[in-house]
Amino acid sequence: MAWDPFDELRRMRDEINKIFNRLSFELPILGKSGKEIVPYRGFRTPEVDIEEKDDKIIANIELPGVSKDDIELNVNEDSIEVKAQKKIKKETKKEGFYSYEARSAQFYRRIPLPTEVVPSSAEAVYKDGLLTVEVPKVKKLEHKKGKRIKIK
Repeated sequence: MAWDPFDELRRMRDEINKIFNRLSFELPILGKSGKEIVPYRGFRTPEVDIEEKDDKIIANIELPGVSKDDIELNVNEDSIEVKAQKKIKKETKKEGFYSYEARSAQFYRRIPLPTEVVPSSAEAVYKDGLLTVEVPKVKKLEHKKGKRIKIK
């Protein structure tokens, strides 16, 4: 197998993206007095691992804390798209006290695939915060040895 410099660059880009996705930064929101009110936590993109087998592509996507019903998965000939929305609502009622909190986080990722796949045969399983998608590759015609043709 010949060395492909573009394949190496894609791997380097993926590793750099993984490093940046693990970073979490905070930007303070300041009030009129200049004091911090609420910290804003950085957006986290779901981690993705792609494995290419002889006959299929396997994608493992981390979506911790998301319900299976809140995940939307689309498989195309050349990519996988994952959308998820996590909603948290908390209501507290006590004598003389009422509190209501609502938060929402959305995830979206379009994952380009290394080869063309058959979307209609894709299968997905979600267990313990890990979405596993298996998609068969498009079978390419094997090139057979040429045949000598007699000219009439």
